[in-house]
Amino acid sequence: MLSERYATFARELAAYINPLQIMTNPIQTIAYGTDASFYRLTPQLVVEVHNEAEAIRTITLAHQQQLPLTFRAGGTSLSGQAITDSILVVATHHWKNYSISADGLQATFQPGIIGGRANILLAPYGRKIGPDPGSINAAMIGGIAANNASGMCCGTAQNSYNTLADIRLVFYDGVVLDTADPQSREEFAEKHPEILRELTTIHSEIQENKTLYERIQRKYKIKNTTGYSLNAFLDYRDPFDIIKHLMIGSEGTLAFISTITYNTVVNYPNKSCTLMAFDSIGTACQAVPYLKKSPVAAVELLDRNSIRSIEQEPQAPAYFKTLPDSACLLLVEVQATTQEELAHKQQQVQEAVSPIPTLGDFRFTSDPKAYAFNWKARNGLLPTTGALRETGTTCIIEDVAFPLDRLAEASLALQQLFAKYHYDDAVLFGHALEGNLHLVFSQDFSQAASIQRYADLMDELVELVVHQFDGSLKAEHGTGRNMAPFVEREWGEQAYALMLRIKQIFDPHYIINPGVIINSNPHIHLENLKATPATHPIVDKCIECGFCESHCVSEGLTLSPRQRIVIGREIKRLEQTNENPLLLAQLKKEAQYYLDDTCATDGLCAISCPVKIDTGVYVKAIREEKLTAKNHQDALYFVEHLDRVTQMGRYSLKFVRLFQNMLGNRSMLRIATKMRKISNNRLPQWNTAMPTGTATALKQPTPTTTAKPKVVYFPSCINRTMGKSKDYDKSELDLKDLIVVLLERAGYEVIYPTDVQNLCCGMPFSSKGFQEEGLQKSTALETALLTASEQGKYPILFDMSPCFYTFQSHHTTSDFTCYDPIEFVLDVVFPLLPITKPREEATIFPVCSVKKLGLEGKLLDIAKRCAKKVYAIDSNCCGFAGDRGFTFPELNQHGTRNLQQQLSSNSLNCSDGFSTSRTCEIGLTASSNHSFKSIFYLIEEVTR
Repeated sequence: MLSERYATFARELAAYINPLQIMTNPIQTIAYGTDASFYRLTPQLVVEVHNEAEAIRTITLAHQQQLPLTFRAGGTSLSGQAITDSILVVATHHWKNYSISADGLQATFQPGIIGGRANILLAPYGRKIGPDPGSINAAMIGGIAANNASGMCCGTAQNSYNTLADIRLVFYDGVVLDTADPQSREEFAEKHPEILRELTTIHSEIQENKTLYERIQRKYKIKNTTGYSLNAFLDYRDPFDIIKHLMIGSEGTLAFISTITYNTVVNYPNKSCTLMAFDSIGTACQAVPYLKKSPVAAVELLDRNSIRSIEQEPQAPAYFKTLPDSACLLLVEVQATTQEELAHKQQQVQEAVSPIPTLGDFRFTSDPKAYAFNWKARNGLLPTTGALRETGTTCIIEDVAFPLDRLAEASLALQQLFAKYHYDDAVLFGHALEGNLHLVFSQDFSQAASIQRYADLMDELVELVVHQFDGSLKAEHGTGRNMAPFVEREWGEQAYALMLRIKQIFDPHYIINPGVIINSNPHIHLENLKATPATHPIVDKCIECGFCESHCVSEGLTLSPRQRIVIGREIKRLEQTNENPLLLAQLKKEAQYYLDDTCATDGLCAISCPVKIDTGVYVKAIREEKLTAKNHQDALYFVEHLDRVTQMGRYSLKFVRLFQNMLGNRSMLRIATKMRKISNNRLPQWNTAMPTGTATALKQPTPTTTAKPKVVYFPSCINRTMGKSKDYDKSELDLKDLIVVLLERAGYEVIYPTDVQNLCCGMPFSSKGFQEEGLQKSTALETALLTASEQGKYPILFDMSPCFYTFQSHHTTSDFTCYDPIEFVLDVVFPLLPITKPREEATIFPVCSVKKLGLEGKLLDIAKRCAKKVYAIDSNCCGFAGDRGFTFPELNQHGTRNLQQQLSSNSLNCSDGFSTSRTCEIGLTASSNHSFKSIFYLIEEVTR
């Protein structure tokens, strides 16, 4: 229940922005109460702002009512910067605008653009943004800048602070400053002369205080994001330049970043990397100064526990498992404009490091698979090492930096410190070239004694880093909450006093992300600790890093994979503690829709998850737990009589088409929508792309004795039921019939499995939690295919990628060759059928299973052979998710919300598109003015 103050705020804000953007529902506020840190705070309300005007209104109203607010983009922050128990302002989905200027030398981004996406946009110019954090494919520009995130290759020279061109800000009272606009500067000077005056005063004081000046100068000789960027007063005199650079690393505590303009950096076309193995971390660190003098782009340190977390990966080198317990790796990268330059740099690196003995030889590689594995393993070390922790404990990451000449000594001291407090699973890895180490370990927060152990460790860690080595307590992950109590201890009284003044200058009422960076509570790092109770074996490894969110179709509609896990954990915690039965009952009730019903279970989240957590499998397990004996009995009828079910489906679809022909699309849609509403959404939602039933039932062909090569064709139950949509040409055949024509054109005799009308891959069952029934159908299909192919003698074609993927995941060791439509076309059809009528243009959409199978490139290859110009739609799941597009159409609408814009903005004029899943094609057609069909229609057309 909202307090009166927050209820008033929500009510008044709703007069200016859509009330649906103001979330007070506990299942949503709890879901947003986490970031990648080990803290949890539940906001009173979450406001999703869609543009700067809405941000200004929200900030101004909070200022007027003196209510604290916190800004959030991707929520991948590691120190508790993006959570609050007040108002959380989320700037993501509608903050995707950008502009690239000066032939790619500068780029302006809104805060909701993912860092990896920014680099994709800059790639045609041979440029990229400077910051390259390990979370770059999940972290957004707003957070990257606000935390001054750096990473593997950028060091300090190419971080946000040093590549910043201009910035647009919204201050605590709604005043806007665009540092690139002279008029905006003038207006700001009129409205806030005191800010400019105070900054000028601080600049003069630092310049006149030799001790303080040298202290600041020395602190930034190594990586440092503890506190505010005091180096801005050394590097700049103009107060607007100082403002710009103070905002970098301010963690949203001084103003809201509306846009940021970067000076981009070169993205070298030629890259290679190598893994150097050493007998100890001390020896590895001794090699770093030698490498520093060589032409390396990055040097990443991985201790033995880091290696252990990835040594079971299929692509991991075999020698990983044989390394001694004291071993350490350095991942070294070189970059160059040409291959010749690259080879020369590789030689220079090998010569530079020769004085330090390595465990065996090493060589550089540019092989895409080996290169990708090395960096994927490094970028995912936080989640992969976190996944090794004991269930119920929390993953903690600290981030420190040391002078490079003392890195070896400091590394050994850290290992001794962890041994002293019995953190035996502690992992050290990081950016050795910058003396920057990440410390990952698991912590039990369920007992007072274990919390005290952590507190003691932190006290000694601060002593070690600050007083013994004069290092940085935070090198790139931001101060947040967990280092806020120690900022003064690291910087000293004078510098900390300046930070207090900076906070006062920009946030006089202390309402912008309070508690972060500046915090008078000496124990804040021990409060609001995240509980991670054992929930389900599928998700217990999750550290809530948020890497999955950019691949989730329901993120922004209901919950993301991370948020589904958060809600599952909170339900489990409340069940164990029984502290709030009413909240528990509400969460369980609403989880049906938010957690279950609107999950596409497409598994794309597992692609970006370093530990391959498939939240879709977790949701299917939840669905299975809810099933009753009656549910299984009903499912068994479908299993045994699928032929009757598909026949009934054909007749029903033809009946619906009859009404569509009589009423027209507009009237049909209006009536169908009203009937669905009257039924309380129990009736499926009809859409204009709804197909009719297939024209004819499948007929088993008569076997021949010809010498033609044979192919076993398994038409999916979907394509045995669903025929053409209204948008298809009348002369076109149903897909199952068109494929036969195509196969015969290629010279094949088609064989159907026996009892094909009753066969299914099992996905319609398993996706709803009927795992046993799904496996039963899949096993029956395997038996039928084995017989039809004469024990693997003939190839087998699936006509939909999702069916192929489901079957393959159940039967990876089957003794026959099965083909997805994409590989079948490439490997079987194209060698036999010349392309006689290539198109001018073609649009393709790779469905989820194609992404999981790694066939996106091959689908693009097909399209490029068939058309001179090709456009691949940039999207995750379309949200149709089997039948969910009919039962929960909002999921499909959300998944395709940017589809029409993409199709309109590309340079192609074609009015159709191609894919490999019938239900996805229905959803794509209904959401656009394009007619989406199977890729087989394109192949048939160009080989006709």
